[in-house]
Formats: sequence, structure tokens, C-alpha cells
Amino acid sequence: MTVSVRYTRGSTAIKRIFLSHTINSETPAYGGKKQVELERTSDMAKGDTANNTRLSMSLHTGTHLDMPLHFFADGQDISSYGADFWFFEKPLFVCVEPAGYVINDELLGKLDTIEDKGYDCIIVRTGFDRSDENMADKNFGFHESVADYIRKKYRSVRLFGMDTLSVSSFQDRMEGRKAHRAFLNPESPLILLEDMKLDDPDIYKISRLIILPLRVDQGDGLPCTVVGETA
Repeated sequence: MTVSVRYTRGSTAIKRIFLSHTINSETPAYGGKKQVELERTSDMAKGDTANNTRLSMSLHTGTHLDMPLHFFADGQDISSYGADFWFFEKPLFVCVEPAGYVINDELLGKLDTIEDKGYDCIIVRTGFDRSDENMADKNFGFHESVADYIRKKYRSVRLFGMDTLSVSSFQDRMEGRKAHRAFLNPESPLILLEDMKLDDPDIYKISRLIILPLRVDQGDGLPCTVVGETA
């Protein structure tokens, strides 16, 4: 049973939506690898006083951030960003139908029609189905040119999110490396938020995005909880 609390802002009811996946032993990873190990080190069913579980996984598992340190030796990690950075008041959600494994013109064509209103993050829904085990090594990715386009048109954007496992398509890893470097350039980084949960029909009503990263010192990736608030 899910425990929920009704929240209002003034007389307006606010809906909060999880935009991050839970982590379990079946969580898919880039390239189809199994990266999550859960070990019950203390078990009440076996007579222990309490339950305790050890978790072993890559920092790039489940819904997670890619930090500039991921592709740049002198790139920023979590210590470079204050708490306020992770609250986004003007999110832009965009739905695209990928024409191939590397998304480019189909997204830029959509963005061409959207005026900049001071957006601070862009979230792209591709319809990627992470539950299909055949998709773990056939994920959609993004072309490096998307990063430069966003920097030029949407000057307040500081984060780019997606429902696919990585900004890099496993089908074109060379382009994926270029895309990572283009987005994460330490001189003007667009933080990447990968493997989001974007299946709720109300995501386009979201007016505020909150990201709560696991604060791992020198972490090049950061698993996180993401919550959206509808207006």
C-alpha cells in the first residue's frame, strides 16, 4: 500500500510525481550489463535482530546524473554545486519520435518552434521502454549538435534529461562519446540526467523539478531521486 499526503499551495492542489526509477537487481544498465548486486547481510527470517542489505553498483545506474568529471579529468563533481542548483523552476518537457538511434533533427525541429521563456532544464521523452530486455543495448542517444543548439537558444538551461539509458546510443558509441563531451564541457556544462521515468501523462503539467542526488565525493555519476510538481 502506498502512503500519500495531499499537499496544497494556497487553494491549489499540488501533485508530485516521481520521475526516477527504483533500483533493484533487474535494473537495466547501458550495454545490457547487470550492475546491481543486493546482498542481505543480516536477515530476520534467519534469526538475526534486524534486516540489513549491502548494495553494490556503478554510480551510473538507474536514474542518475552524469557530471563533467565523467569525461573531463578537471571536470566538476557534486562539490561544485550548491543545494539551490538542483531546484528547477522553469522545466521544458518535449516529446519526440526518434527517427533512428541517434536523435538530432527530430528534436531540433521541435525546439525550433518553442520560444525561450527562461527555461532552466530540458527533459526529452522518447518513449524508450526500459522493461524490454532487448533495448538495453539498443537505446536511443543524442547527437553532439544538440548541446550547442541548446546553449545558443536557451541560455538559462543548465540540465538536459531523458528517459533513455544514456545520451550515448549503444549503436553509435563514437558519437555518444562526442555527445558526452559536448554536453559536459566544464567551461559551460549541461548536466545530464539519464534513465528518467517519464511515463506519467501529467509530466507536461510539471512546473517545478527537484533533483536529489546521492552526494558522493568525486563522483563522476550520481544516482538520484527526481520529483516533479504540477501547477
